[in-house]
Amino acid sequence: MSDKVKEQDKILYLIVVKEVWDRIVSGDKTIEYRDCGEYWDKRIKNRNYDFMRITNGYGNLTRPYRLYEYQGYEIVERDNKAHYAISIDKSLVIESRDKLNGAIKYGN
Repeated sequence: MSDKVKEQDKILYLIVVKEVWDRIVSGDKTIEYRDCGEYWDKRIKNRNYDFMRITNGYGNLTRPYRLYEYQGYEIVERDNKAHYAISIDKSLVIESRDKLNGAIKYGN
């Protein structure tokens, strides 16, 4: 990870499945949604992150990921339920590996 990112408690970690990952990489998905509820409230609500790391699946250091500048969240209604809406616009990418075992790229 880049020298800019040093403290793990300043990073929000999110895991997504391959279908969602492919939409992120293609640029079709620019907002990541998480349910407002006990689990995500503890991780997102009133927390001050500098960065967000989205990883395609769980596993080792070869997994695809994107590290974003974290811009906070909005609360929106989806499917009659409140959700955290977090921007994952390509302009916020600091570092990425878009493919399994791929090269790491810096910047967007």
